[in-house]
Amino acid sequence: MMNELLKKSGVVGLILVISMTACQNRNSANNKVNEGKSDKNISLNEGVTLLIKDAALIEVDSNPEYNTAEWQFTVEEPGRYDVWLSSLTCDTAHLCYEDNVIITAGDTRLTKRPVGDQIVRDDKSVSEPWFRADSHMGSIFFSQPGEYQVQVISDKVEPHPSDISRLSVEKHTLINSVILKPKVN
Repeated sequence: MMNELLKKSGVVGLILVISMTACQNRNSANNKVNEGKSDKNISLNEGVTLLIKDAALIEVDSNPEYNTAEWQFTVEEPGRYDVWLSSLTCDTAHLCYEDNVIITAGDTRLTKRPVGDQIVRDDKSVSEPWFRADSHMGSIFFSQPGEYQVQVISDKVEPHPSDISRLSVEKHTLINSVILKPKVN
């Protein structure tokens, strides 16, 4: 029992070190190449879609449940936003998320198993045998303008080609994006 706890603690510590190193390297080495790709502005009039292809990805081969996608963006006007997780899937009735997905932004942490609350039929970037299923994950309140980091942790965080026809159906379900929509009270 204690050995298992120590092993898990070590893995989490390793992930944190890799995450910090990856973020520092991405900011210094790739800043010129990817300028603007990960920076998303949010105002109260519009939402934002954070695509997996634009994220800094950390893949943990020994523990894929710790795979992480991270984005940086700027909130111009504070407020509450609904958080949706968009998945590519072969079966909209069963998304095959074995574990909860963790989404953090600012000081908020959302933990939930995606269920496919909305099936999006008019997304032209998705073609059979794939479908897009969006899952409502909760809401996040940004109390002040500024730069924020959004992070998603799940074994379904994997890079995939923009042409999803080249994606193996054996993957069954992959995270495609995080969508933040302003919430009107």
